[in-house]
Amino acid sequence: MGDKKYMGMSLTDRLTKAGALDAFSKALLEKNETAALALLINVEFTHDQASDTVKSLLLDPNSYRNFS
Repeated sequence: MGDKKYMGMSLTDRLTKAGALDAFSKALLEKNETAALALLINVEFTHDQASDTVKSLLLDPNSYRNFS
């Protein structure tokens, strides 16, 4: 894993710092689990953390409206 540059940051902060917030929002809106998962792994989520997060967000569309 990288130099832990995202340690202690929220999901939104990590995605914003990586310039991936819009791409993540788009992936959720399109229900593209694979793309969303890859974006979270890119910002130093473990595979399990990313998978759990994406699945939770996709189960409740209201929870990710702030990403759009």
